[in-house]
Parts: sequence; C-alpha cells; structure tokens
Amino acid sequence: MGALDRQWFYRGFRKKLRAAYGRESGDALWKEAGREYADTLSQQPTLRRHKGAMALPAVALYRVLARHGSDAEALLNAYGDDMGRRFQRLVRLVTRLPGVPELIWWHVAGIMDRMSGEALGYRRRIVSQPPEMYGVDILSCPYHELAKQLGCERAVLCICHMDKAYMQGFRRIRYERTTAVSEGAACCDYRLRFDKDRQ
Repeated sequence: MGALDRQWFYRGFRKKLRAAYGRESGDALWKEAGREYADTLSQQPTLRRHKGAMALPAVALYRVLARHGSDAEALLNAYGDDMGRRFQRLVRLVTRLPGVPELIWWHVAGIMDRMSGEALGYRRRIVSQPPEMYGVDILSCPYHELAKQLGCERAVLCICHMDKAYMQGFRRIRYERTTAVSEGAACCDYRLRFDKDRQ
C-alpha cells in the first residue's frame, strides 16, 4: 500500500482515474501521484504535521494530472462533489433523528470552532451569532495556504466542493456560502440559519 492509499479522503480517486483512463493508465497515474506525495513529504517532513496536510494529496494528484495534460482541476472538483454528496447523505440520515438538528444548532458556534477554528490554522471573523444566524468569514484557510505555498492553489478547490455539497444535507439548518478564498475571494462566507421547515 502506497502513501496515497492511506489517505482516506482521496482513496476513492483511484477509481475515478480508472474510469477516465482505463485500469492500467489510471493505476499508473495513481502510483506516480503517490511517489509525488511521498517525495514532497521526504523533502519537507514538517508538512506531515501541517494543519493543512489534507491538501498535500490533492497537490500531488493535481501536479501529475497536469503533467499528463489532463484537466486536473475538473477531475478533482468532480471527485470533491461526489464525496460531498456521500457525506450529505450521512448528514441527512443523522439529522433525521428527533432533536438532532436542534442540538446541532444549539452548539453550532462550538462545532464550527472545532471544524474551522484558529487552533486548526484558520483566520476568521465572526459576523453573527445565533439565534438569528451563525455567520463566519474565513479569511485564511490552511489547506489553501499550503497549496499556494506549493504552487498549486487550485488543487484544493476539491475540498471546497466537498464542503459545499455535504453542508446542504442538514435538516432544519440552511447553509449558504457564495465565496471562497481558494477561488480568489477575500473570504469564505459561511452563513447558517435555523429553519424548522427545511426538510
């Protein structure tokens, strides 16, 4: 098992490569990306503990696909959408349980802090607090910053795609995000509102 195979979020991307290029070529691209990922870690071992380390596999895949003339961004973003829809179904199931959406909303500030707080390397500005709306502007994201440092800032858009898709799965919590730092905006504008009629 290669270094890339151990990355839970990206593991399924190998199937995408096989579907797009055939089994043999897809596996060759996957192995090349695995070597790219391992080389980056061996050259910069401190990145193993970087708060944005989930960006590294995306950067490796992006570099390899781009070298071979593929539309790396489109392939990775489509994968992010697929993963987001998978997580969305899980979120929808969990939030169907009685009282769960209300419990999440009651603790939304703490949950968002654990998911995108400064301890994880984000810089953010709280715009509003419940009960009306929880709003936060993410001013700097560790995934985007690391990808930018490695010269592949567009590689992490797949994480943004996953995020945007799965956040639509919450029952009774309406989610909006219209901008993203990885798309060149000043912030990622997360807005969550409790909506008892949202199914």
